[in-house]
Amino acid sequence: MINEKVSKNYLKVLASLIFKKFRQKYQLFIVEGEKIVFEIIRDNPSLIKDLVVADNYTLRDDILRNFNVMSADTSQFAKISSMSTPPPLLAVCNMEEFEKIELKNTPDFDLFLDDIRDPGNAGTIIRTAEWFGFTNIYFSKESIDIFHPKLIQASMGSFFRTKCQILEEEDYHNFKKPLIGAVLDGKSLNSWKIPDSGTLVIGNESNGISEDLLSLLDQKVRIDAAEGNEAESLNAAIATSILLYKISNL
Repeated sequence: MINEKVSKNYLKVLASLIFKKFRQKYQLFIVEGEKIVFEIIRDNPSLIKDLVVADNYTLRDDILRNFNVMSADTSQFAKISSMSTPPPLLAVCNMEEFEKIELKNTPDFDLFLDDIRDPGNAGTIIRTAEWFGFTNIYFSKESIDIFHPKLIQASMGSFFRTKCQILEEEDYHNFKKPLIGAVLDGKSLNSWKIPDSGTLVIGNESNGISEDLLSLLDQKVRIDAAEGNEAESLNAAIATSILLYKISNL
């Protein structure tokens, strides 16, 4: 049996979590969808503060025993959810518990996203990074908030199996060397000798890597385009996928 109906006051809190300032205020974020929520229940149950389910949704008894579960009707779910068609299950998660997640393995290469602002791109990059074994993923403070619900949704659960962190500029000196930047005037991937370890830097979707970071790069690489190509650049997530595949040497 479900513990309670979501209250009006708590509904306001949950609805506010669509905005970064309220996620930071309450130190909470929302994860939507049965697949991702059940993965958290299985692998990181301590993350979950509350579960919210649709009125007509049935949860297994063992889940009902282990978590505080509240129900919400269709109109309430519409206020909480970031999706046009809200799923029947969401988890309210603690940021502090997320930050305690430790990786099982430490990879040779790290990934740094410099001013990546599109949550869909960022989530896709996280998903792709996990696929190729890049599990340390850093974000500049100008990038999208890592707890943005659309980023978490686009990562398809990889968000909880990687270590995503926001870095301040003073932390940049701790990057694994060499620092490798993807730029249009860099060395062709076809002739680039891949180092044994390092940090790959991906820049903003429109403006590329910031000037301050460009000056810190040890190596610059580019993805060659077909002859006669007139496209301005590759999508950030696509470019990252190509580079991660190349570096992983699979």
